[in-house]
Amino acid sequence: MTDSGPEQPGNPTQGPQVEQFYREHSRELWALFYSMCNDPERAYDAVQEAFVRLYVYRGEPVRDLRAWLLRVGQNWLRDLARKKSNSCHLLPGMDDQTGQGVSPEERMALAERQAQIRGALQELNDDDRKVLVMKYSMDWSAAQIATVMDCSAAAIDMRLSRARRRLAEILTERGFQND
Repeated sequence: MTDSGPEQPGNPTQGPQVEQFYREHSRELWALFYSMCNDPERAYDAVQEAFVRLYVYRGEPVRDLRAWLLRVGQNWLRDLARKKSNSCHLLPGMDDQTGQGVSPEERMALAERQAQIRGALQELNDDDRKVLVMKYSMDWSAAQIATVMDCSAAAIDMRLSRARRRLAEILTERGFQND
């Protein structure tokens, strides 16, 4: 984004601030969108769409920029899924650990564990998957997650507890072994 566009007084969501926020937070948003659709390109498109919409947004000032971007990207993914009436699929080799001094056997074991966890996450409902990803992949606090999920931090703590339990049950049923 080189053209900063017209800036609104009092709205920090325009111009150079958008570019800085993109540099700082696009990766974590991508991770959450990826957890929703398991398609890296579609997740990247959702990030881009959210930032483009922020860039041209001329409404009330946004209180929580990450929550706003997350909602826009989630809505875009839902709309896209409705239009195309198809689901995303995993791409092989997404978690390749090459060049990190890890033996091929260790890489294969890691890839198998990651595939098991991804598969188990896909069995969870959307809300469970979202709270787990926001908490553990994005390192968000319960209060930050609560803003996005439109509920209280206490409710998020309860959802996290239940989501962890459900994930553990699914992994146990699948014979998951964490060395």
